[in-house]
Amino acid sequence: MTNVKPKSLDGSANTLLELAGLLQAGRPEPSLASRVAAPAAHEEVASKTKAFAGFAQDQYQDVVALLTALSTKLKVAADRYVRVDTAAQQKLDSFLTNSTYRPA
Repeated sequence: MTNVKPKSLDGSANTLLELAGLLQAGRPEPSLASRVAAPAAHEEVASKTKAFAGFAQDQYQDVVALLTALSTKLKVAADRYVRVDTAAQQKLDSFLTNSTYRPA
């Protein structure tokens, strides 16, 4: 049997969501790559810098989306554990309340 703590799952979900928000706030600016352009820089350097900036932006967006999705999954898992625990508790309470001990 696993010892799952819904509060811990929910807390972890909040942490992931907060991290995604912090990443979003500090997102890289693709426009900064435009500063490295001819004639200030060699054309090949400018081209490689622009390609890297586009790649970095894509990777960044993927990480933010992944963290948000993981956060959502953790929140759903925590909610399901609470519902299962509540249902199990209600069944046990019903059994104990509606049972009568009869000595053999």
